[in-house]
Amino acid sequence: MTEYIVKIGFWLRAYDGLTVDAESDADAIDKAKAAAKRAMESGAHPEHIDIEERREGVIAFIDRVAPDGRHPVIEDVEFDDDRIHDGPTG
Repeated sequence: MTEYIVKIGFWLRAYDGLTVDAESDADAIDKAKAAAKRAMESGAHPEHIDIEERREGVIAFIDRVAPDGRHPVIEDVEFDDDRIHDGPTG
């Protein structure tokens, strides 16, 4: 029997919190958008990652293992219908 290495990718929902000081509701919305953008660009860990709700899975690749090394079989294979992004199936 031949061995294969399968790598999957998926999205996790993550949550973070931040505080802004503002002069009005409209100002709070503008400042929240700017702060959220900075938080999204940050490499810091969010406050919470929901590992129970894995979404939009894809098989990143399947490689066949042989005595002379790994050999690519296929890449980017959709295997579920839980699409959170528009695409060919969404």
